[in-house]
Amino acid sequence: MRWIPLAVLASLLWLAPARAADASDPVAAAHAHLERGNALHNEGKAREAEAEFAKMLEIGVRAKDARIEADARYKIGGLQYDRGEMADALVNLQSAYRIYGQIGHVKGRLDALSDMANVYADSKVGQYDRAIEYYRQLLKGYAEHGQPNDVADTQFNIGSTFEAKGNLTPAEFHYRQALAEFEKLQRPDDIAFTKRSLGLALVKQNRAAEALPLFNAALAFYESKRSASAIAHVKQFRAMAYRRLGRLEESLRDLAAARRYYEEEANTRFLERNIEEAAVVYEQLGDWRNAYVFRTRHAALQRQLAEARRDELTSRLHVEFDAEKKEQENRALARENTLRAAALEQAQRNQKLQWAVLALTAFLATALALLFWRQLVNTRRMRAMAMTDELTRLPNRRHIFTLLEILFADAKRHDRPVALIVLDIDRFKRINDTYGHAAGDEVLKAVAHTCRTNLRPGDQLGRIGGEEFLIVLQTPTSAEQANDVAERLRASVERLDVSSLAPDLQITISLGVWIANEYDMTAAIAAADSLLYRAKESGRNRVEMAVA
Repeated sequence: MRWIPLAVLASLLWLAPARAADASDPVAAAHAHLERGNALHNEGKAREAEAEFAKMLEIGVRAKDARIEADARYKIGGLQYDRGEMADALVNLQSAYRIYGQIGHVKGRLDALSDMANVYADSKVGQYDRAIEYYRQLLKGYAEHGQPNDVADTQFNIGSTFEAKGNLTPAEFHYRQALAEFEKLQRPDDIAFTKRSLGLALVKQNRAAEALPLFNAALAFYESKRSASAIAHVKQFRAMAYRRLGRLEESLRDLAAARRYYEEEANTRFLERNIEEAAVVYEQLGDWRNAYVFRTRHAALQRQLAEARRDELTSRLHVEFDAEKKEQENRALARENTLRAAALEQAQRNQKLQWAVLALTAFLATALALLFWRQLVNTRRMRAMAMTDELTRLPNRRHIFTLLEILFADAKRHDRPVALIVLDIDRFKRINDTYGHAAGDEVLKAVAHTCRTNLRPGDQLGRIGGEEFLIVLQTPTSAEQANDVAERLRASVERLDVSSLAPDLQITISLGVWIANEYDMTAAIAAADSLLYRAKESGRNRVEMAVA
């Protein structure tokens, strides 16, 4: 008798309903592949995630569903970009952009164009002119759809791309455009950051005298905020301006202040730049003794950074070696087990028929019990996975929508108002672009944990996509109570300390609160989404509420 491994049985059981779903309901099947792909991506299994999105693409092409095909190509292109497969990424993103345009999906088209611009602006591709062309198209699209915050962010992106290209004059122009937009929108954090970036671009153009007031203004803001990391960065840049103006003692004071912070934080990368600048200042002063000391220290820091990169590579190779060694041991153990089983089987054949039958019966009973137990465990695990977001461990979109349906049904039965909150993380794309997707994942987990711990007993929080979350408030809930919950969540996230991810990173959220004696769930979510959009248009890091 030939046994089929449990993993194979499980895969066969799963494939049958999946194929049936593909044929009867392609949208549901595509959504299932999308959720599995997102979960695998969150677990760091990019290749497996791409395989799920490829199945989604196949369904879309076969069913001639343009939206499914576009969404799948957009997802695949993003994964290929993360892996550095720029050419393949562009092929899929361009296809998604074209299809979104054909079906009139404005947001999808802008998202695909934004990712294409990011690919071209990446230093590995370096096609800065194409990136700038796309960013300018985004400027027009955002302006036409009344999104001033996105217009301001895109102006800044154009400026930073010109700076990376080495074209400092247009970089300065777009930084100034972004600064004017941020000032109009009253976004003080972005105003200070843009002044800092504009000042550095001016220093690179040997216009240190013009840069100095910008650094001073940014420094005053960061000192009022007591942002130690931002203060250190601005002082380091201002020291560069002082040196070019011949104010060498002031340059040394700023460098020393920034250096103390970098030494306390053990920030070797920024410290190495600081030490190099200090050496140049001492050389200009003719203080050759200190210049030698700092040049020596700079060389040591360079070696330290190189060793850290080498140690990281060595550690990764050790892990790969250990994994391969373990795999070889497992194969050897499997062969040994096979030989032992064969020897035992030969010995049993020499026994009396009665003992052989009893042994076979016991073996079959054990195997069936093991199969049943594994199936039960797998069923429970799959149920939990189907209802839980893998990254944040919160209820996923399906789960929280089910809870919301229960809430609406109960409220309608007792003629009570229902209340819900939709929130998302402000400028989350910039966090991913600036600090990387790993840092973005940590921000998502930190926000989820903070919101969950600051909710009332009975309130339910779920992740419904990307950086967006939905809160189902327990009933009965008054408008004042709903607003208090939202404000408490906003304030707790604003106080989050994520300096371990990046010294100058600060997280905020925007929230839309909806409460009414109406029981159309789709309309309720759309209303809360509209309030969330209003909060973002009003400057972010705020709550907008409506009572119907």
